Amino acid sequence: MENNEKNMTIDQVAELAYVSRSVVSRVLNDHPNVSEEARQRVLEVIEEYDYRPSSVARSLATDRSFEISVLTPRRGDGSLANGYWPLLYSGIFEQCLERGYFVSLSMVSEEVEEEIQNQARDSRFDGYILITTEVTDLVASSLEASDAPATLIGRAPDWESVSSVDINNEKGGYEAGRHLCALGYEEIGLILGSLALEESADRRAGIERALSDAGRSVPSQYVAEGDYSQESGYSIIRDWAEQETVPRALFCASDTMAMGALLALHEVGYRVPGDVAVVGFDNLPSSQYTIPPLTTVRQPVYEKGKTAVKLLLDQIENPGADPVHEEFEPELVVRESCGAN
Repeated sequence: MENNEKNMTIDQVAELAYVSRSVVSRVLNDHPNVSEEARQRVLEVIEEYDYRPSSVARSLATDRSFEISVLTPRRGDGSLANGYWPLLYSGIFEQCLERGYFVSLSMVSEEVEEEIQNQARDSRFDGYILITTEVTDLVASSLEASDAPATLIGRAPDWESVSSVDINNEKGGYEAGRHLCALGYEEIGLILGSLALEESADRRAGIERALSDAGRSVPSQYVAEGDYSQESGYSIIRDWAEQETVPRALFCASDTMAMGALLALHEVGYRVPGDVAVVGFDNLPSSQYTIPPLTTVRQPVYEKGKTAVKLLLDQIENPGADPVHEEFEPELVVRESCGAN
């Protein structure tokens, strides 16, 4: 029999390895119910002929599509234009590539709720990655009805039955606040993300706890709610400048809002950190190239994406496994914008 790696079939692999088609399928999917002798014969044939199973063949052999759906919020920051999102998606896509899965990316908003509900019931997807509770609120009923595996990027106390990955946002806010207090700043303003999100509320709770520990508080005129976009950070500073209420130090709940704030501070004549100290959150690659370089709280955005895929695929490939809740630890990255030596 003549074999060519470009058109070789799973049945030909089985014939050459003297095993059944189902045994080849179990070897390809690393199933434990295969004798070591048979496994080695199959692997030798795969290596010799450089066999690569087609997606159709894999689907037929495993009753899976090898495609997952990523449901992500559609926000005012344009999502793809915000440096956080491409980094997160890169982690997701890279891990899917490594594990042999395709990815469908859909942006979710109330305007397309019906279409997203239908997609959440689409049986062609093996599972779903839900990015933040903005998404879970829209698709919860559909996913429960379909009993599809899902993993959440973010924190949702009501979704303990679903695997999740997040960062300790409260600790991240606390570390930022403690650092600013240690530098002696008394007036500390907060530019927060949407407080409807658990992560935003947690970051606020963390920094306010740090300020309370240091005997400080945040006056209401120094608290503003943005949407994680550069525009919101920029506009909040411009508004504060017009009212002459710019604080001596500033915590921004994302690097993108901090970057908008830095530009606005420059335009209205405030020096950073001479007049206003600034701390961000995320440690995006671009944060080290701002003027001045941005002090920020690091969260492993890329790793969050990869971990979310790993948790989802582990659940897909091991039905009935208990949910796993992974939480990364934040790290303060000190640069020039906070005024530290």
